[in-house]
Amino acid sequence: MEGRFQDIVWPASFPDAPRARVPAHALAVLVVVTSVCAAFRGFYWADDPQVSQYRGGLVGSAQAMAAPFGRMGVPLLLMCAVLAGALRSWPRWSYRVLAAVAWTMSALVIFVVLLDTSLTNDADYCTGNVPVDPVSWNVVGLCLVAALTAGSLAGWVARVISRRRARPVVLYAVWLATVAATVVLTLAEPLHTAQTCGPSGIG
Repeated sequence: MEGRFQDIVWPASFPDAPRARVPAHALAVLVVVTSVCAAFRGFYWADDPQVSQYRGGLVGSAQAMAAPFGRMGVPLLLMCAVLAGALRSWPRWSYRVLAAVAWTMSALVIFVVLLDTSLTNDADYCTGNVPVDPVSWNVVGLCLVAALTAGSLAGWVARVISRRRARPVVLYAVWLATVAATVVLTLAEPLHTAQTCGPSGIG
């Protein structure tokens, strides 16, 4: 009973496959961090006149949001492969090589994505004015909690629809996709309404 409850509330725990827990959590962290970066890239500067000059509306925002996921494509696929190997008990030597490559690529690329996102700051679009109403990290934290809750709810719905036949990996996929989408959707409004430049209005 406890295992089934964990499958729904926290699918990354994989109660019946302890070897898969580490890559499952690593993949979840990569997806969540990438989603947060995508939300910042797509919505934080969307209301800035200087940004709207070179962004083509919704298409431009979508392209900006896709950039972090594009950079993280290979690490995400590698970590998915590591998770698959853990669930299917691949040979130890090949699994270790794949895991080493995945962890190395993930660490390097996520650093680049975070750096690129952080460098896209007020200095890029403003003349030194500090935002008087920046996004609070408490808001980001609340959005993450809401995303995790939505993911657990989606996992429960998937289990009910499947009449409790959904495999743990399916529940994990539903949970992770829901968390990623909810992170972006819940951050969209506070990021879009946050003031990005100083009160002078000229950047």
